[in-house]
Amino acid sequence: MPGKIIPIALALSAATIGATLWLSRPAPEPQAQAKPISSLPGDARSQQASATNQRLSEAAPSALPDPGPLPPSLQGASHGVSLRMAADGSLLLQEDLLHLFDFYLAGLGEEELDKVLSRIHRDLAAQLREPALAQARDLLRRYVDYRIALQQLPEADNLDAAALRQRLDALNAMRREYFSAAEYTAFFARDNAEDEYMVQRLTLVGQSGLSPAQQQQALAELELQLPEEVRAARTESARHGELYAATQELQKQGASAEEIRQLREQTLGAEAATALAELDRQQAAWKQRLADYASERDRLRAAGLSDPDLQAAIAELQTSRFDELERLRVQALDAEL
Repeated sequence: MPGKIIPIALALSAATIGATLWLSRPAPEPQAQAKPISSLPGDARSQQASATNQRLSEAAPSALPDPGPLPPSLQGASHGVSLRMAADGSLLLQEDLLHLFDFYLAGLGEEELDKVLSRIHRDLAAQLREPALAQARDLLRRYVDYRIALQQLPEADNLDAAALRQRLDALNAMRREYFSAAEYTAFFARDNAEDEYMVQRLTLVGQSGLSPAQQQQALAELELQLPEEVRAARTESARHGELYAATQELQKQGASAEEIRQLREQTLGAEAATALAELDRQQAAWKQRLADYASERDRLRAAGLSDPDLQAAIAELQTSRFDELERLRVQALDAEL
């Protein structure tokens, strides 16, 4: 999720944001006003984003421009978010609502902002009617402004508890500026709990004067402060991590596929073990296809072709062996093959 600040979650990515609740009350509390993008001096891109989003927010659903097919990296994928409205027609914020925004925003590297925002507004208009549509559009406007403002946050060493504390405080202040109290709780409560845990954990680990036993006790008490669903997710993640390490060790020892399947079944159950075995098969097939491609590509490179002819031959090779999405992966990996 954009705004993550700590190890494992330190990078500002557009990947995941959760939420659930609000806007169904007869007299909702005032929404937080978006910080004007023009207040970010010299940032023409920020001003463009704000102006484009405002223009699309004011357009009738039927007047929204058709941006055409999804960019290559998103073709064949779906955000899978079904938006909901309350009985009075107001917007209900479920946990995955902002994932819809992030899904389309992930295409910014491949197409212009106006196309990305048009896709989001068209999706909102297809799923919602007023007043929920206006509320969702306003949320999108503030979310985009928030995402842009995140770029202004100070960098922090991911192992420096004091710097991370400063960054987390600044991040939370920014969230409260762009979102109402109800939205803040809905969107960021879980992330903030995890961030707080990691900052406090780093602080404890760095404290002198605690014996190993005292430190372990303090860490155990700190973990109990996490929400139940977060602790369950951490436990599940640790279980998968241990299974992965054990599987890697078995493979190094030359274990058979059946022995690995039995280990996975004991840990995760028969259904998960079968799914992982199929994933192994797919990964092995993909690696073999890459190896075959690399061999043929190297043969072309050794054939003494001119550079234009070589590039054309490699492009034809890629087209003959991979579909469009696969070619993007191959082109990204090609320098490392």
